[in-house]
Amino acid sequence: MTYSAKDMAAELERETVGGYDISKISRAAFRIYQDHGLEISENMDRKLLALMAMDEGAEFEMTEAEFVEIIAEIKAM
Repeated sequence: MTYSAKDMAAELERETVGGYDISKISRAAFRIYQDHGLEISENMDRKLLALMAMDEGAEFEMTEAEFVEIIAEIKAM
């Protein structure tokens, strides 16, 4: 069974239950990358890398609106 863009978007959205937390989302993206890195498309890979990088410094952080936009882009893949 392959890991779909819909699966990835749903898993990332679940991380926002209780509020938008950059570190929590970044860790979830890393976990998804470790568990499903070989199953995802190149575009999904790029989105995950951007989300993983949010924990690397303020210049990489996304606003909640930007995160919602990324999720919409993932769902459209």
